[in-house]
Amino acid sequence: MQEILSKKILGERIKSLRLEKAYAQAYVADFLNLSRSNYSQIELGNQYPTFNTLNAISRHYKRSYEWLLHGEEEKEIVEIRQLNLSFVLLAKELESSLKHFSTSLTQLREEVDHLKKEIMIS
Repeated sequence: MQEILSKKILGERIKSLRLEKAYAQAYVADFLNLSRSNYSQIELGNQYPTFNTLNAISRHYKRSYEWLLHGEEEKEIVEIRQLNLSFVLLAKELESSLKHFSTSLTQLREEVDHLKKEIMIS
């Protein structure tokens, strides 16, 4: 069962996002079109953010409403993030393999050229 939404907990989540990016309150308040004082009250848990403010925070930090409101991601979002991570790791592994393959081809080409020269000399 989902928790009853606490202003304090919501404010702490929003603050944690800001601190992760090392943003000043004034900077965040500015992009949210709020006064710094009003934004501070949200982080302190003294007031709820409006829907528009939550929407702007969600988009800016690329976090879901589910996480902002309940501290958990929807199962589908978590699965998509895990798939994205798997694809990134696979791409890096393939890139490394291609570099190794390219190096091997270069070495093989040099050996073939060397053998051709030796055959011509003989």
